Amino acid sequence: MPDEPEAAAPAGEAGLSKNEQKRRAKQEAQAKAKAEKAAAKAAADAAKPKPAAAAQEEEEEEQDPTKYFENRLTFVNGVKEKGANPYPHKFQTSMQLPDYVAKYESIGSGEMSADGGVGLAGRIATKRAGGKGLVFFDVVGDGAKVQVFASADKFSDYAGLEKDEKAARFSALMSTLKRGDIVGVRGTPGKTKRGELSLFPTDMLLLTPCLHMLPKVPPGSSGLADKETRYRQRYLDLIMNPTTRSTFITRTRAINFLRRFLDMHGFLEVETPMMNAIPGGATARPFITKHNDLNLDMYMRIAPELYLKMLVVGGLDRVYEIGRLFRNEGMDLTHNPEFTTCEFYWAYADYEDLIKFTEELLSQMVLNICGGYKVKLHLEAKLGEPAKELEIDFTPPFRR
Repeated sequence: MPDEPEAAAPAGEAGLSKNEQKRRAKQEAQAKAKAEKAAAKAAADAAKPKPAAAAQEEEEEEQDPTKYFENRLTFVNGVKEKGANPYPHKFQTSMQLPDYVAKYESIGSGEMSADGGVGLAGRIATKRAGGKGLVFFDVVGDGAKVQVFASADKFSDYAGLEKDEKAARFSALMSTLKRGDIVGVRGTPGKTKRGELSLFPTDMLLLTPCLHMLPKVPPGSSGLADKETRYRQRYLDLIMNPTTRSTFITRTRAINFLRRFLDMHGFLEVETPMMNAIPGGATARPFITKHNDLNLDMYMRIAPELYLKMLVVGGLDRVYEIGRLFRNEGMDLTHNPEFTTCEFYWAYADYEDLIKFTEELLSQMVLNICGGYKVKLHLEAKLGEPAKELEIDFTPPFRR
């Protein structure tokens, strides 16, 4: 009989020797066994009971927000019933968080500062259990973050206690501190072995319990994204999105620069009436209010123009006002019925003078706030499209 043909080797193994094929098969078997072992270990770890504090914390984070609020309210009322104040009157801080970071950032990994009793206060952004008698907090405030490395062995109130009693009292204190709470922390500055700047507390005090559950940030997200929530609850936007704080700061710096610039050029800042008997100075629908004593309908101003011109007539040759206007018209995410404007009037100047003045104002403002004449505007990306970036150049002279 003719010999039967040998089975064809797999496409990927064509031309390989039998020894090479055996070696590859052995590698695949070892990799498969390793993957199965890792999966079994992960399943076993998941099945292990978590520490009571960590399990309770996770359970509370999964609660319905209404139930969470009720539990926190019960806690606050319980503190009051015991004769204690859930909102302490005073906690003496040594410095703000940005100052702390600047002062102690140079400490080496695993080292402790000689300074003791440093007091900080801020909001708990994250809380992580690190084992029995050990809890990590990220405390934020004034745009900075500091890790709090809380260990039961370091707390001065627990010195001299038996180990079990110390652990019980530490666990009871930690269970009262939740994400979103404002806390006061006093201890010794230092860095962990991994180089994380921390405060190793000897004392922690709950200053303001956060009664409402903070929103959870989805993995991969930088913060709170829902625009409806962000714009209607700006305080929540500030808590969850650090970049919102920088927007507030930039706006304040822009207004401060504008005021200084006008002052340096001889302009006088004034305040004009916010309520007018006759709305004027612009074409817009006004808000109507009531003056009870005069029994007279009044209109919230739609522009300060007429009063500023009266001051120029009176002899104030350079005059300006930074203030609120009220226009009872359409609104959306970028248009508010009440908004801040700046109007200035300059006698004996024409539009050529105003062009040069405005060019200097804008270019110097951008240079002062951003450190250069070019700024980048991050445009909102459409669904399925990458985010776009637009660069705007304020380098003078501007194109005429």
